[in-house]
Amino acid sequence: MDSIPLEVVYKNMYSEYPEILEVKDLCEILGYGKKKVYQLVKEGQLKKIPCGRTIKVAKVTVIDFVLQCAQK
Repeated sequence: MDSIPLEVVYKNMYSEYPEILEVKDLCEILGYGKKKVYQLVKEGQLKKIPCGRTIKVAKVTVIDFVLQCAQK
């Protein structure tokens, strides 16, 4: 079976979401509660975009996280 090129994966995964995600989006995508999302950001597993006290994460970061988790 041929693997799907990464460009296609990044273009199509979570295409209904904006390029910059907020905590509520992260909770929906990952299926986690707010507490777990905050923990992932604090531990550096999800790299946040500096934006004051608001947590914002690039969608590409979330896709990388999901793909890494799928390989474990």
